[in-house]
Amino acid sequence: MRIKGFDISRAQENINFDKIEKSGAKFVILRAGIRSDEDTYFRHNLSECLKRNIPYGLFWYFEATTDKAFEEELAACKKVVKGLKPSYPVFFDMEEQKQIDALTIKQRTDMALKFCSEMTAIGLPSGIYANPSWMQNYYDSDRLTGIDIWLAHWTNNPDVPSKFNYGQKIWQWGTEIVDDRKVDSNICFVDYPSLTSKWYKEHGGKTNDSVKTDTKSENKTSCFKSGDKVKVKSGAFFSNGIKPISAVYTAEFVIQRLSKDGTEACIGIDGQNTGWMFCKDLILSTKVASENKPTSDSLNLKVGDIVRIKNGSKTYDGMPIDDWVFYKRFYVSSVNGNRVVLNRSPDSTVLAINTAFNITDLKKV
Repeated sequence: MRIKGFDISRAQENINFDKIEKSGAKFVILRAGIRSDEDTYFRHNLSECLKRNIPYGLFWYFEATTDKAFEEELAACKKVVKGLKPSYPVFFDMEEQKQIDALTIKQRTDMALKFCSEMTAIGLPSGIYANPSWMQNYYDSDRLTGIDIWLAHWTNNPDVPSKFNYGQKIWQWGTEIVDDRKVDSNICFVDYPSLTSKWYKEHGGKTNDSVKTDTKSENKTSCFKSGDKVKVKSGAFFSNGIKPISAVYTAEFVIQRLSKDGTEACIGIDGQNTGWMFCKDLILSTKVASENKPTSDSLNLKVGDIVRIKNGSKTYDGMPIDDWVFYKRFYVSSVNGNRVVLNRSPDSTVLAINTAFNITDLKKV
């Protein structure tokens, strides 16, 4: 059995899923997040899979180099993926040089196994993504016996098989060009939808016979109607996967109309559409949602604190920022209410951005 599929993330941005299907792909593995941040295109990509009933799996990219950071990233992952019912597993992805330098083989293997254990605990099948070097040198592969392996070994030709055998169920062999974008291409050797359907039954969960139906039930609400005044939950994304500017989380909107299946609502102000949101990410404005308020940790930011900028955020004035900024830490140089100015970075002796952000878009390190 050889089933073609792709793995995608925000790197492919608004890739055309019609072209993905026309390329012959029968499954897609979506990056759900990186570090402690949800992938900014995850919701959009997930929605596209659901519309077309494309079997999908998930992966989370970990960068943790300490147990504390790993627990934070794992908690973020669980928050994003819990409640979904993918037809392919949720994969653990660790591949940074800094993790080779800072962690022992035992620590890396412990993290991978704990991830799998935690996915099982929240009702999701799991696996590990790795290349041969990591399997041979940086994991205790004997302890990974029985874990589903997604092996990355590029031969750049799907007809030239990998010489490595770790019992991998998926093989990432190289890249293809789809919709003018470079996409990682994979071959799956098993009928995962059947395997995971059985797994869900054995673990007391729903089967994944209709992924679309599962996610609808996750998003669906019966408490909204056109004309309702609502607010957007803190950190929510538009249903196309784009993160709103910070002001959206404090404004009051009116529901203009609902999708036919009741899972999405078009919100706006004074008759002007702002965008489509999943109903699960909206609350009636008569209900005070504590989650729309900055956390006590963020309220306590002070000059000299080190922070990260949440993935997909914009500046305080609503301007977009370069992707590399999300991968760096910065010192707080001034705080004025919700306006926080960041300047130097502890990751570089020359890097400084001197830019203001909304306090809700920052995470204290």
